[in-house]
Amino acid sequence: MRTLLIVFLLLLTGCNSALNDPAISRGVAFLERDQQPEGYWGTGVESHGNEIYSMYPGSHDAFRVGTTALCIMALREAGETKAHDKAVEWLLAHGDARRDDGSLLYNIWAHIYSTQALAIEMRFNKDPRIAKAAQWHIDQMTRYATYQGGWNYYDFDARTELDSMGATSFGTAAGLVALYEAKRSGLSVPDRLVALSVRQLEESRLPGGVFLYGTDYKYLPRLPANTARGGVGRTQPGNYALLLWKSLKVDRDKAIDGLNLFWREHATLEMGRKRPYPHESWYQTSGYYFYFDNYYAGELMALLHCKEDARKLSDVIRSHQEPDGSWWDYPMWDYHKPYGTAFAIMTLVECSKVH
Repeated sequence: MRTLLIVFLLLLTGCNSALNDPAISRGVAFLERDQQPEGYWGTGVESHGNEIYSMYPGSHDAFRVGTTALCIMALREAGETKAHDKAVEWLLAHGDARRDDGSLLYNIWAHIYSTQALAIEMRFNKDPRIAKAAQWHIDQMTRYATYQGGWNYYDFDARTELDSMGATSFGTAAGLVALYEAKRSGLSVPDRLVALSVRQLEESRLPGGVFLYGTDYKYLPRLPANTARGGVGRTQPGNYALLLWKSLKVDRDKAIDGLNLFWREHATLEMGRKRPYPHESWYQTSGYYFYFDNYYAGELMALLHCKEDARKLSDVIRSHQEPDGSWWDYPMWDYHKPYGTAFAIMTLVECSKVH
């Protein structure tokens, strides 16, 4: 009888929430401490001396908006409300990241994750500003897609309004996931953009099951980044996005094969984690792949109900939590800890859903 009473009290007080997971709770506490008074994450004034190519102020507007959107999703998943609500208000007022140079389209990451975050918010908050802002970000995703569909965050070729370079597979996968969430929430999603983007992603999938870095790399199939060890991480968001949009190129068995490869070659992602320069690690992996790729792997595991995979991934993420409660994979001004922590929290929450 006493045991039943304890269980009842735990349920009554909400002790079955994600915040009761010590790792998630510490991660949420870090995000609460790291949040700026206005509600966003990341200032861009703290340099490590070797950050990626960028321009002021637009690149940092994009990083700040994208990072804040990720934190909003993570806090929503974890059940935190105070920092979350402040961040939503900031994003609604300051989410207009712009392209700041002909060669740079980092703003696409801001639009992708703002679309996803706000689309999910619509299911809990009926404030009409949220749907309006989400639709604006969808329109920007359309405006800054490549000329063939899908998304890249650079245009080193013609620097045209529609990106003249080919789409990256991982950016296109992330964009398609965001648009899927938007469609689920009843937003207007351009069918043509989805169809073109799905096609670009399908064409990036090699016969062995991994994805090219991007469509521009199809004439360099043996580039280290395009081998199984170089592409094992980006294969997970690619398969996940194609499954969501019911592509004929990927089914459950092929996605499971991709997850098996993920574990066989996971060491290449680990070797890139925290390396200070882009693509310097083996098979041209970069540090900033790590939590991005693991997050989409977690989403894929939850979709496919892969219990053992989810347990293993949860253990991997927990093993990398920092003493301050954060997670990070690449030194990038002061955005790296909040975005890494957001991805890690969401990964742990998704893994916990698999029974």
